[in-house]
Amino acid sequence: MNLQDTDILWAIAGLAAVVFVTRNVFVVLPAALQPRGALERALRHVPIAALAALTLPQALAVLRSASPDLLLVLTDARLPASVVTLAVAWWWRSALWGMLAGCAVFGLLLAYGATLAALWGGHAR
Repeated sequence: MNLQDTDILWAIAGLAAVVFVTRNVFVVLPAALQPRGALERALRHVPIAALAALTLPQALAVLRSASPDLLLVLTDARLPASVVTLAVAWWWRSALWGMLAGCAVFGLLLAYGATLAALWGGHAR
């Protein structure tokens, strides 16, 4: 089965419309239909929960390996970057600042992780 370019464009447009509507439904709802109480408080935690759900499984993958080496765990950029991302996002209550801090840690560890591992007498991935 070959997909035509127009089919792909329609699929992308449909997905974009669904995402736009579901993310902005609370903006256009009348005040009487806006979530209140416990639901409103719970919805404030959705960005941080989504961020954790996206970052932690991949970051913890190194721990699920057959023989996790402590040096490998410490020099793998994913786990420390995820921890920093979630800690900053929780502390400042901002997913944006959390992502920026996590990206900075990830970039620094990618750039200097091999150097740190060599100083500790091991090797980095």
